[in-house]
Amino acid sequence: MKGLLPGFRRLIGYLSEVAQRRRLRRAPDLPGDRFRGQITRVVDGDTLQLHDEGGVRRHVRLLSIDTPETHFFGRSQGRWAEVAAARLRELLPVGCEVEIQVDEQRFDSYGRVLGHVHAGGQLINLQMIEEGLAAPYIVAPNLRHARDFSEAARRSSTERRGMFSDPSVLLPYEFRWSIRGGAHARAVGSLSRGEVFDLSEREQVPFWDRVFFFDVRDIRPPFVRVPAESHAPGG
Repeated sequence: MKGLLPGFRRLIGYLSEVAQRRRLRRAPDLPGDRFRGQITRVVDGDTLQLHDEGGVRRHVRLLSIDTPETHFFGRSQGRWAEVAAARLRELLPVGCEVEIQVDEQRFDSYGRVLGHVHAGGQLINLQMIEEGLAAPYIVAPNLRHARDFSEAARRSSTERRGMFSDPSVLLPYEFRWSIRGGAHARAVGSLSRGEVFDLSEREQVPFWDRVFFFDVRDIRPPFVRVPAESHAPGG
């Protein structure tokens, strides 16, 4: 019986997440490309809830960053997940006024707003990377601030800030892929070089320089697909 419990808990977590996705997908359109709101809850290090200026409740996923998971199908990344969530709550306490800026894609597949969060003169997404509490997770075509995030992540990694001081911590998206058994992304590119590789070859690109492509139609200049044979060993 004990051996069945972890699988049962994962199933319950999965069903709960599916139900939440269905609810969120019905979210009404946004007031504009930039809108103001008031924080009602910080869920974890990269997810929050707010009421926008029209009083509509919004779920917001901080765009282009990824923090360790507190609860993904019943699994947690432990200490750094909790530290990231606690820090975002400090930066964005309940009642805090924020401005949300969207990019080309306004919503994710769950119906959450994909946004850059501005508060107190700071871009909070960037602040989390600078403190070593988030990794960049750039997904084309949403490239606003991508180079700033990439450079901040390179510095945080070099200086071993936050979670980058702990070699045991998986990048959050790698953690999710290991549990899910695969990734939704189709390819990965280099922001600095413009080269695009199959996802299985992502080690060709340092983590801070990566941009992911979920749809191959988003691979457009300055990005160019690199044929596998052109970088094969001995080739």
